[in-house]
Amino acid sequence: MQQRSPYYWWWAYLKRNSDYIDCCNRGGAGKLARLYRDFGDVRSDDFREWWLGDYERGPRLFAEKPFDLRLKVVTMKDFFNEDWADNENVALFAANMTIGRRKLQQLFAAALARHHTGRRGRVALGDAASTAMYSLYRNVSQHNLRSMLETYDAWLENTALPTAQRVPQWAIGESIRLVANAMPRPRDTAAERTAKHSVMSTAVNRYVKQAKAIIANVAAGEFPNSVSSRDTAPARKRTVT
Repeated sequence: MQQRSPYYWWWAYLKRNSDYIDCCNRGGAGKLARLYRDFGDVRSDDFREWWLGDYERGPRLFAEKPFDLRLKVVTMKDFFNEDWADNENVALFAANMTIGRRKLQQLFAAALARHHTGRRGRVALGDAASTAMYSLYRNVSQHNLRSMLETYDAWLENTALPTAQRVPQWAIGESIRLVANAMPRPRDTAAERTAKHSVMSTAVNRYVKQAKAIIANVAAGEFPNSVSSRDTAPARKRTVT
């Protein structure tokens, strides 16, 4: 059940960041001390304990702050809330109440169409305003997050072996059944085996590269950002308070 939450994977990827673990080993000291003040010690294997610890850490870090304004008649300038002026989620309209109701409805509908650009369906995180201390960098399925981390862990275990004992990338993929249609079958021809090995190796390389980037970027408060800083210009960063 916990693995259905993207925040479980945020915690799981942070556990793989060696700089952050070093910070935990130092009791919160080091170059990631500021992040440690928010996320605390992640060395335990108990996600629930981490989530609820330190005055309910999870809700404190990730909960959106409610914005209760729906519709309000502002009858005096003293009732105007200064927070509305710079809030892109608030639009103020003045209406001449001597105009007929039907005409006002037409005018309001036209004004609303110009200022309310929302669409039905899931909102892209890059376009959504967040009030949380830490918000998700983009939408990624929990299945993909699990697959990337499982591949990374298997790859890391393989690289820790003596050179003579290491297996090729495609064998890593087969060991975790990474690509279902690239799994071997007894009747596969030599050409089919070669093609499947290529598909599996490509998938392993891609997932390891993405996992590495996420693990690196999670130390900057970004998750899940799978773009390596070496591949592009500095990534778009959300404000972390």
